[in-house]
Amino acid sequence: MNFDSIKNLIFDLDGTLIDSSEGVIEATNFGLRAIGDKERTGDEIKKFIGHPLKEMFDSFSKESYSEFWDHFQFRAKESVVASAIALDGADRVVRELSARGYNLSIGTTKIRIHIEKIMQKYGWTDLIQFYAGADDVKNVKPHPEVFLQLLDKLSGSTSNTLVIGDTANDVYAAHRASLPIIAVKSPFGRDGDLEISNPDLMIERLDDLLDILK
Repeated sequence: MNFDSIKNLIFDLDGTLIDSSEGVIEATNFGLRAIGDKERTGDEIKKFIGHPLKEMFDSFSKESYSEFWDHFQFRAKESVVASAIALDGADRVVRELSARGYNLSIGTTKIRIHIEKIMQKYGWTDLIQFYAGADDVKNVKPHPEVFLQLLDKLSGSTSNTLVIGDTANDVYAAHRASLPIIAVKSPFGRDGDLEISNPDLMIERLDDLLDILK
């Protein structure tokens, strides 16, 4: 695929630019304990990172999701941002692609306050022009709403905008928005799901983007 026409980039966050899995695990088990359910292992929880929170909850519990959500968010306010680690190459890629003139944005299932604090933590606030999270849309990925919203904010088109993500939900959402997507291999999600979702291109490492996007 030729990426010469690309001017706008929409990045997923978890598993693509950062790893906040330890904070998600902590907040999930905090919420499960609070509603009287058993804790889950890190591996069980990591399979759902990048997926809607309710999807994970429904696989773990039959208790009240709204009660769990309140407890999860209470703990996540501290744990998610505190645990967030920029993935290998992420800071370099964000800064270099911004310097090359690309318009950068983030579309994620995280809520806005987490996005904002993570961008502040890594000094990306002036580099990433737009972002949208779970509390900005009615339907989270794999629905295309978050990508379509950012496409509008970027004043972009399906021919000059590219999505970069790491899960099958990123790929499905991009396809439904008629946007091309490069998938980065990730420790999150379920085995084989990313390959089955059929991204336009799959790369081993995020900084491979610097050889693709000139």
